[in-house]
Amino acid sequence: MSREKQALAGLERIARLKADLELRRFAAFRAHVDAARQRIDQLGRELQTLYGAETGFSIAEARLANLLAGERSRALLSAERDLERMLPGYEAARQTAARKFGRAEAVHALRETLAAEVRQDRMRRSGAP
Repeated sequence: MSREKQALAGLERIARLKADLELRRFAAFRAHVDAARQRIDQLGRELQTLYGAETGFSIAEARLANLLAGERSRALLSAERDLERMLPGYEAARQTAARKFGRAEAVHALRETLAAEVRQDRMRRSGAP
């Protein structure tokens, strides 16, 4: 039994290392996705500000506002496309991290179960109630 416990402890360490690696990878992916979403929100707010002005425009101001709005709209579309390209990899990284973490937890639970069985076996053999 001790050899089995040691083997499971080794497997758990390996599973935890792999899970940690995948969780770090996912965290990096998440930071990029969050930054992209913040950029999209910022550009949206800037567009809203441009179009939400309630004061009258001169022709020069209207041209400038249209120029800025066009620039922000193109940047917004580009940022949305970038986010769309990131999302499949993000989801795959999330699933992989969850799977690796689940494996580590399963090995830990298996090791705990084995330890409990060993304790019960010892108690039964020693005659303890």
